[in-house]
This record gives sequence, structure tokens and C-alpha cells, in this order.
Amino acid sequence: MKKTILIFGVSSFVGANLAEALRNEYRIIGTYHTTPVEIPGVSCVPCDVLKRDVVTYLLTLFRPDFTIYSVGLSSLKECQLYPRLAESLNTLGAINCSTASERVGCRFIQLSSAFVLGGEKTMYKEGDSPFPLTNLGHTLTSTEFQIQRSNFNYLILRCSSLYGRSFNHTHLNWFEVLQAALARKEPVFADDTVSYGFLDVQLLAGILKSALESGVVNRLFHVSTKNVMTRFEFARAYARVFKKDAGLVQKITGAFPIDHSRNLKESDSTNLSYHLDTSNLESFLNIELPSIEESLGYTLKRFQNLSSGKSSSQTP
Repeated sequence: MKKTILIFGVSSFVGANLAEALRNEYRIIGTYHTTPVEIPGVSCVPCDVLKRDVVTYLLTLFRPDFTIYSVGLSSLKECQLYPRLAESLNTLGAINCSTASERVGCRFIQLSSAFVLGGEKTMYKEGDSPFPLTNLGHTLTSTEFQIQRSNFNYLILRCSSLYGRSFNHTHLNWFEVLQAALARKEPVFADDTVSYGFLDVQLLAGILKSALESGVVNRLFHVSTKNVMTRFEFARAYARVFKKDAGLVQKITGAFPIDHSRNLKESDSTNLSYHLDTSNLESFLNIELPSIEESLGYTLKRFQNLSSGKSSSQTP
């Protein structure tokens, strides 16, 4: 019998991609708030993660083996504009779901972000102290701390930037905007000040599958590509791999939304680097994470398979 995964936030970019990638090996149940999503083989139910009784009812009803929290505001800008909403979804909702998961005895998987860190080091290990510069990072730091302090059956994946195609065709993500612009031979403007890893979201799904099969518990792992790039560098790398005109990619200095409530200066947000050390994950799962160029090569093959009607779900 297949094990069950309950994905809170299955209509999100990451949640939908994980559901699609894992549906053949697991029974997938996903929750949504106001935007349902249709994924063949995946059951979807409405849920407000801020209502603890509803969360507890669903977990008691379905008794999943694993829960994945993929709800929240992942946009740096939106977290700055709507700090209360960011705290509600990124922290309070996650704690509701993790607490209820603990009660029913299922493993809780939290998808965190490199932005919990300060961005000033050449490479970060899992044991380095968080020092978030943004409201997104601040809310996720609180979540990581609460889960590690209160849960005894969890897994936290602290991820670099994830890219790929979404299931919400009314709102394109940055990667889809990049794809569309270069396909139409239009200019693309991208920031060249903040560096981080760029990993295909389907590769994250393969890593998560390996982690679930290994039985790893009560650990925090970094998930990223081996190298880092700015958005400008990534866009040009994409153009090279996908045989587009890299000259269309134009360099700009983007506004990095630092959290001024923490008495940070604008100078603290220039030339930041969020380079995650992934050696612990690689050693534990006996895998080798790709470079950004290798991840893009995987993406190209995946899209070619989709065009030819083959499955897009692959394990790295």
C-alpha cells in the first residue's frame, strides 16, 4: 500500500510541483485555501491553515505518513509589504500544521529558505546562526526555531531559489517571464547584486523522495546548487543552455527589501551571497547536487520530454 503525503498548499508553485512529481510513488492529498488546482491523481481539499481545528481534523481524517508545508508568502517584496500576512502564513500556519502532525504521529517537512541567513559569508553551513535581513527570512527563522524546539518527528529543507513552471497559468513566475521574453526575443532586465543557488524544483522533489525513503528524521539540511549566481548571471546561463540570445539580458541593480525594523542599513543589502554548503545532505543521501548549469541542462531535457509526451518526474 502506498504511503500518504498531505501537502498543505498544493496550489502553490512548489506544492503543485511536488505533488506532480511524487504522485506515482505516494498517495497525495493536497490542501488549498481559495485557489484549487487540478493535478491528475491528486485529491484536493480546502483548508485554512490558520484554523487549528480544521488542520487537526484533516490530519486525523487522512492520517498521513508525511505532511509537507508549502503554504506562505515566498516573495521577498510581498513579505515586506504585508508583514502580518507573512507572519501568519509563514510562521503561525506552519506551527499549527507541525503541532497537529506531531499529535497524529506523522513526519512534518518544512520548506525553508536561504534567506534566513545574512548573506555576507562565502558559504553557509547548517550550524551557522541565522541573521535574516528580510521579513521573509525573519518569519522562516521563527518557524525553524519553533519546529526544532517543539517537534520530535520533523525534517527541514533550507532551500536556495527554486525555479520551474507553475500550475497557475494566470500569474507567471520570474522563470516563466524569462522564458517567454527570450522566446519572443524581447529584452530581460535582471538584478546583478544578490547571489544564490538556482535549483530546478523537480530536482527538489527527487531529493525529498530520497530523504523520505531513507527515513531521515529531526535534521535540517541545505538544498542548493553547488554554485551561486545573480539573476542576471542565471538568465544569461539559461539563454546559453536553451540556445537563446544572451544579449537580450540586461543588467540592473534591483531593490533588495531589507527589514528596516532591525536597524539595518541600505548598504547591508548590496553584493549579498547566499551560498549554502550541501555536503551534509550529499553525504547522508549519497547524492551529488548539480551546478546551476547542470540543473539547467536537466531542465532542458525535462521540457523536451514534456514536449514529446514523456513523464517529467525524474529522480536526480
